[in-house]
Amino acid sequence: MRYNGIREIIGREPSKHQFEQISEAELEKEIIEGIPQDFVDFLKEIGQGTLDDEFFQFFGCLVQADEFYDELYREEDHEELKDVLLFGRKCTGDAVGFWTTEDWSIVEVWHDDDLSLHPVEEATFEEYINQLFAPKGEQ
Repeated sequence: MRYNGIREIIGREPSKHQFEQISEAELEKEIIEGIPQDFVDFLKEIGQGTLDDEFFQFFGCLVQADEFYDELYREEDHEELKDVLLFGRKCTGDAVGFWTTEDWSIVEVWHDDDLSLHPVEEATFEEYINQLFAPKGEQ
């Protein structure tokens, strides 16, 4: 399994990392053309929940960025948000997701910076997740 190391981390501190499995039916709804396999594998193996006492929340589904930021969103100002599907959110309120028209690259949506998109350094979802789960000081 791809995420055995993450499963071990969650198992060592279950009160700090709270995850629950996603049903096969719910998972099937998430499989759309182009979706990265490493993301699908994460949903299958780990599920949805919170990391590190709610430092990061993983959604159980992909969420349209324009729907997530409904109150702040104006299409004429943030047209690119319609192409972003979110998979989680940091404790700061900034969301993280896939920019579907940019080869499903990972971006952060900074809510306090006029919903601007900021690409992350990690090239894949798996790299991004491994960085989130890395012990403090190793990130």
